[in-house]
Amino acid sequence: MRKHILTPILFLFTVLTSTAQVDSLGNKILNNLDSLRFAEIERSSFKLMPYIAPSYTPETQFLLSGGGLITFKTHKDKILNLSSIPFSVGYSSNGSFSVRAINVIYWKGDKLRSIGEFQLRDMPDNYWGVGYDKANSVPKTDTTTAYSRNYWRFYQRFLVRTHEKIFVGLVVDINRTRAMDLNQLMLQDEDVLHDGTDIFNTGVGLEVSYDTRDFVQNAYNGVFISGIFTTYAKFLGGNTNYNIIDLDYRQYRAIQRERRTLAWQVKGRFTFSGNTPWTDKSMLGGLDNMRGYTMGRFRDDNMVFSTLEYRHMFKRKKLNKKGNYNSRFGYVAWVGAGSVAPSVNKLKDWLPNAGLGLRAELQPRMNIRVDYGWAKGENGVYITFAEVF
Repeated sequence: MRKHILTPILFLFTVLTSTAQVDSLGNKILNNLDSLRFAEIERSSFKLMPYIAPSYTPETQFLLSGGGLITFKTHKDKILNLSSIPFSVGYSSNGSFSVRAINVIYWKGDKLRSIGEFQLRDMPDNYWGVGYDKANSVPKTDTTTAYSRNYWRFYQRFLVRTHEKIFVGLVVDINRTRAMDLNQLMLQDEDVLHDGTDIFNTGVGLEVSYDTRDFVQNAYNGVFISGIFTTYAKFLGGNTNYNIIDLDYRQYRAIQRERRTLAWQVKGRFTFSGNTPWTDKSMLGGLDNMRGYTMGRFRDDNMVFSTLEYRHMFKRKKLNKKGNYNSRFGYVAWVGAGSVAPSVNKLKDWLPNAGLGLRAELQPRMNIRVDYGWAKGENGVYITFAEVF
């Protein structure tokens, strides 16, 4: 428990004491009383802010990661929101190597959007089996759940604004998982035996979304409703056939003032019409939902979860150099619940979730987050860029 508590402290120490050299092209150091001590590489609307930070998660254990936050505008427009690409590379105490990059890019005055991510992971992992009962009954040991996983994913959404608040677009999902060093229980698992250990999925889909958020990466107000249908097929180049429907509802409401936000999300992922491989079942846990649960411990054909989160950025007692009272620091608190099941009508075994987090703003409304999540039988600390939703 003590090592989990120390991780956010170490992170903040790293943030507040990091420095960098001024680049010969006119790059500058962002180092004043109202800023984090990061190197800010700035040219026109392009900015790069690097970082190095430790973290701890159930999947990777202690992880040292380095990366940065890139922000820019595709053309000069004071009203247009900043596009962003946060990225990181990390290596952990259990031998995990990971690369992650997320992109939210606005084109043509926000008439077009491209939103997606690239992930690469080479790591020791755990597999409990498919279904709620196995996640609760199979102990986490080297002989029952442990194996090695090599995984990469390219996921991208290309959206066109067809109405003031409505977007329609193409979704592309290409991913591959190779499982190695299987334990004895996995060697007998019916889903692993049926699907194999080298699974390549290629999918294309259609998204329709309604979006009134004031800022995609960190909304203070607005509603987001999305439906995505994706089909994965061998004729697209993979070795699987199945379909997925993703439904996502999010809402944000300012509480008394800006930068104090109540946000909530309800999300479901449903697979059907084919054979969804064990590697791509709907899963709870990890960086992006039900923080505190090991990603993949609870997996099945269908998943639903809900999160209610309060986000609070502090106010200063004195004006900063930008002429306002906004602080760069804040906190969040959340509660949630989720469930997995082989069919929608069997979604009944609800898992509890709660947590607290710290926020440090690197650029306006672009935060590093440090989250501590409590889960049933486990917990985790997460450090990364951008809000969960």
